[in-house]
Amino acid sequence: MKNLRNILVTAFATILMVLVYSCSNNADDYLKFTEGGAISYTGKIDSLKILPGRDRIKIEGLIISDPKVSELRIYWNTKKDSVVIPINRTSGVDEISSVVENLPENIYNFEVKTFDAKGNGSISQYITAQTYGTRYQASLTDRKIVTSKLSSNFSLTIDFASMDLTTGAFATEIVYTDGLDVQHTITVPVTQNQLVIPNYKAGSKFKQRSLFLPVETSIDTFYTDFVSKEPQVIDLTYLIKNNKRPFVAASFSGRWGTLADWTTNDACKNHGGYGGIDFGCCGNPPATINLESGWGAPVITNGKIYQTITLEAGTYIFSAPMLASGSGINSGYTLSDYVYLAVAKGNILPDSSGGTLETNPATLGFKRIVNSMNSESAVITFTIAQSEQITLGISTTQGNQRYGHFLSFSLFKKNN
Repeated sequence: MKNLRNILVTAFATILMVLVYSCSNNADDYLKFTEGGAISYTGKIDSLKILPGRDRIKIEGLIISDPKVSELRIYWNTKKDSVVIPINRTSGVDEISSVVENLPENIYNFEVKTFDAKGNGSISQYITAQTYGTRYQASLTDRKIVTSKLSSNFSLTIDFASMDLTTGAFATEIVYTDGLDVQHTITVPVTQNQLVIPNYKAGSKFKQRSLFLPVETSIDTFYTDFVSKEPQVIDLTYLIKNNKRPFVAASFSGRWGTLADWTTNDACKNHGGYGGIDFGCCGNPPATINLESGWGAPVITNGKIYQTITLEAGTYIFSAPMLASGSGINSGYTLSDYVYLAVAKGNILPDSSGGTLETNPATLGFKRIVNSMNSESAVITFTIAQSEQITLGISTTQGNQRYGHFLSFSLFKKNN
């Protein structure tokens, strides 16, 4: 029994020594891990946000409670890359806002930690963000213009096409020059489909580019390149003097007169030395261009009413709405009559008899007026390759009991 007791005592003592030695080693390991003290964490950044941009991000957040925080570290690329943002703490809440550059277009996984001056760090926060760059830029296209028309009072109206909002498009910039040579920039929201610009400088071009945000929180705006444009349609009607009803007479006697600002040849003055403007028909106001032959007046052979102007190179539309009357616009005009709305090079219209106007080398465009026309306008499209003098108006050879009522004249330039 005594031997057994000695054995047990010895065994117990041995076990106790092992336990004491083991505990001593564990305690040392713990102290080594904590560097002689308890684990100390700094307060993490609060309300953390990362906002994307062009090859960069912006980090935002709040330092609320921990006065010891002295810097913020951001890691990415499995901690191979990082930045340090110094923090100067105050007695209150401090806002953190800093931009990290040189982040080529990609998706990044960021690890964010705060540290104090002793190197104690906060619990890590992880956040994913994307940057945008050349690939996104290459996908952008400018907003299309449906029509752009400059009116005769120099008001430019631009109608825009709709855009795919998923691309991030949010606005278009228009840069233009006004009649006083002052440059203006207008930002047009993508939801706005029409822009009216008053006092636009005639003959000038405007510039356009579109604006994009890849996401609403993007810190950078992306732009398409500026493109120089000119109005697609320019109303040059003001170049045609005395161009609409009620037309103005240079002289008149009774019902008939001669047009002011137009050249009227003798063949059209078939009412006692007057002709071309009629004060006795066609409603109120009655002062309408009317070429009437018959009913006691002579027929008209190679009659001409015209104006001469100078135009720059381009494509133009010349038109003259006409008044429906009786069975048609021009009661009695048949294919034996040669009545034209016409445009020609030089300072006079070609003769109309026998249809020679149609083949004359000077003729730039024509519309033959016949009774079968409806109440549509007579419209001519013509092109000139260089700046030159042109003549436009009416050239007519018409028989007995014929007439033609013209209500107005217009001239537009087409650029696209």
